[in-house]
Amino acid sequence: MEHNLLKIAQDCGFSVVLEGRIGTQEYNSVSGPVQALEKFAEIIRETALQGQPRNDK
Repeated sequence: MEHNLLKIAQDCGFSVVLEGRIGTQEYNSVSGPVQALEKFAEIIRETALQGQPRNDK
């Protein structure tokens, strides 16, 4: 699920940066404009209302 959230964030216009990796744990930073946050929130809301996972390709 974590990688899906990062992919959705990138698709919405966020910058996703891998800050570090310790073993299998990754640490990322996500930043972007308010418009990207609004788009991200709308996609998550729609997905939750549909009750279906979003298909990323």
